[in-house]
Amino acid sequence: MIQGTASLHAILQGYIDCFFDAGHQNLLAQWADNGWNRQDDEEYDESCLKYIALIILDAYAHAAHKVLLERGYPAVVATPERTYMLPAAPESLLARGLEILREICGMSGAQAHGVLALGIGDQSREITIQKNKGLHVMIF
Repeated sequence: MIQGTASLHAILQGYIDCFFDAGHQNLLAQWADNGWNRQDDEEYDESCLKYIALIILDAYAHAAHKVLLERGYPAVVATPERTYMLPAAPESLLARGLEILREICGMSGAQAHGVLALGIGDQSREITIQKNKGLHVMIF
C-alpha cells in the first residue's frame, strides 16, 4: 500500500499526465472489458488512482461541470450539453479511490468538502469535492 498523502497526490498527478492524450474513454472501456484487472506491477492503490484519473480526464475533456461518484453505481458526468455514465468499476476499487481522494483533500466525516489541485494539460485546476454520506460530487 502507498503511504502519505503527498505521494498519493503525486501518483494521481502522474496518471493525469500519463493519460492526458491517451484516449481515456477507450482506456476505461478496455479496462472494464478486461474485468478491471490491474497490471502485474501495479499496486491496488495505484489502480484506484488510475480509475479516478481517467474519470477526471474524461470530465475535463468534455467540459463537465460535475461528476457524481457513489459505490455500486457508474460515474455520472454532467456537461452543459448532456449527462452520461462511465463504466462502473468494482465497488472496492471506487471505494478505495474515493477514500484516497478524501485523504488527499483532508476530508473527514459523513459530510465534508475539500479541494483537489491538479495540473491538467497546461492548466492548473482546482476541483471541489463534496461528500454527503456515500455520494461524492466533483465540481469543476
